[in-house]
Amino acid sequence: MIVIPKSKLEWTAMAAFINFHAKVSPSPDMQFFGYVRGEKLCMVVALDGFLGKTAQINVANAPDWHFTPRVMLREVFRYAFVTAGREMLLGVLNSRNTRAMNYDLHLGFRELLRLPGLHEDGGDFVVLGLKKSDCRYIDAMEVPSGQEIRSAARA
Repeated sequence: MIVIPKSKLEWTAMAAFINFHAKVSPSPDMQFFGYVRGEKLCMVVALDGFLGKTAQINVANAPDWHFTPRVMLREVFRYAFVTAGREMLLGVLNSRNTRAMNYDLHLGFRELLRLPGLHEDGGDFVVLGLKKSDCRYIDAMEVPSGQEIRSAARA
């Protein structure tokens, strides 16, 4: 089930999750989406850096979670591109994080900029982008049977 924080405490919990699992520093404009299975928070996606027609996307998974449910993809991209009106999402990552790089490229992101050796531990600083017109997850907006989207307060 997708959860969206409805209180400061819930927002703080998701901010702590993304900071711990993805080393992303929370910002005041972060919008969070969490995916919960049973009683466990499995992943958090955060959108922030809303500037012009862009926003930055950050993803964090629990160590034993290696799956993004289609309902999560649809909800995050629907929010970013339809509700928030962004035309492009940006992802910033270390080229040495091959798991994240492969994941983002699989979702349809394309490399926009690479600064050799300028990320932590000597990796390249890579900026990836996904245009609204290239996003294959916003065409089918329906929620599959058996899936729910609720506020964290009711989760």
